[in-house]
Amino acid sequence: MSVATGRRWVDGEAFLAVLIWGASFPIVKHGVDSFGPLAFAVVRLIVAIACLLLWLRWRGESLRIERADWPRLAVAGFGAMGLFQIVFLVGMRHTTATHSALFLNTSPLWALPISWLVERQRPRLGGIVGAVLGFAGVVAMIGRPEGEARATLWGDLLTLGAALCWVGVTLIPRPLVRRYGAVPITAWMLIASLVVVSLVGFPETIESLREIPGWGAWGALLYTGILAMVGANVFWQRAVQRLGAATTLVYYYLQPGIALVLGAVFVGERVRVTQVIGIMAVFVGVLLAQRAALQEDEPRIAAPATRRSP
Repeated sequence: MSVATGRRWVDGEAFLAVLIWGASFPIVKHGVDSFGPLAFAVVRLIVAIACLLLWLRWRGESLRIERADWPRLAVAGFGAMGLFQIVFLVGMRHTTATHSALFLNTSPLWALPISWLVERQRPRLGGIVGAVLGFAGVVAMIGRPEGEARATLWGDLLTLGAALCWVGVTLIPRPLVRRYGAVPITAWMLIASLVVVSLVGFPETIESLREIPGWGAWGALLYTGILAMVGANVFWQRAVQRLGAATTLVYYYLQPGIALVLGAVFVGERVRVTQVIGIMAVFVGVLLAQRAALQEDEPRIAAPATRRSP
């Protein structure tokens, strides 16, 4: 496979993942408001894990993980992914769908210094300029929380914590995905996160199911459980494996535009002129950061991309 072909396919996977996630923000908000944040997290994780296990059985793939890799898998699943599920969904209940998408999009900013410290990937000038410009665009899109939109500082801070957790979800399991494949590792991470979320969310889940939510809430749960958690997470981990964490996280900046439009259409959130200017700045930042990242990662993209365990 040529470098150009491989890059185009991986870029397609990363874009498809953020497209699914960006479209899911108003949908998730509807499900969270109907089920409750923790109940929604528990039930959608069950749906997602069931889909992944059926997929693995159909493909004849194994969930076996070497004992030496258990600690890293535990940190990725119980720590990063499990904590992400809680702070993301609880934070969403206390902020707007648009703010949730925007704060999550600070993940690429955190990834620059963290990748430098952990993976020794020194950021290029273009990547730094693109990240700063992208952050300026995010700030412009956020502006001041509007009272009628029910955005709160607490909800925004929780979502910011979710952004940090997502850097861990992206960085920590990368060697495991290289060794075992994206689907088995995604399945284990979701199983571990289900344990974490169930410890705090089981009572709310029982209470929520006493009054069965409407069809719209169940549709939101199925969309996010199957497409957002299974499909998009697998696409994302494959893209990280091929492009690297810092490069793939650049695509996170593409979510606000999707969330802005759908939040306005389905949730009635207003779109301000400053938000339009902000999203334009974000797209320019993406172009700068992606160009710099691809120049740095080109030898890695040209190398064989996938290694599967026997």
